Amino acid sequence: MTLPEQTGRSRRRPTLGWWSLALLAIALGLAFAAAGCGSDDNETGGATTEAATTGPGSAATVPDVEGAELAGAAEQLSEAGLRAAVEYVPSSEASGQVIGQSRQPGTELQRGDAVSLNVSIGPNPAVKVVVPDATEQTEADGRAALEQAGFEVQTIKIPAVTEDTVVSQSPPSAARIPRGSLVILYAGG
Repeated sequence: MTLPEQTGRSRRRPTLGWWSLALLAIALGLAFAAAGCGSDDNETGGATTEAATTGPGSAATVPDVEGAELAGAAEQLSEAGLRAAVEYVPSSEASGQVIGQSRQPGTELQRGDAVSLNVSIGPNPAVKVVVPDATEQTEADGRAALEQAGFEVQTIKIPAVTEDTVVSQSPPSAARIPRGSLVILYAGG
């Protein structure tokens, strides 16, 4: 039997790199969704937030974090079972203040979903530097790399990830933000 000749565009296979990124995004989403969130302070002086017992598929209500300092806003989102996706933006508001959020307060999302936060760099921002990659390192090593680059660090623990590994950070690596800004680590352990 002879198959008919195909004409037109050829089918391209997705590259392994694209699939790897897609699988990583799915895995991170599942880990965050399984996590839930609550808060605690770690013994080294940096803020640490730990996940609660409610599992994936549970509803999470977006809190009103506009006007709050980023550290407090990240804790509120974490306690609600949500993640902060931080973007530093020009503003005359005080540095570190949340000046906008992507989801309206009271919106129902799934636990583990991210809420984008616009955070002010202030009227006189420090020089911008590149955020180092803290992912796939221990929490202590990731924290040390960020602190050495001049950033403040807040860790949010994800109990669904049992190894002491940073699985995500916000802002992401390679972002250029003012020195001294807060970077949030999502880590297991």
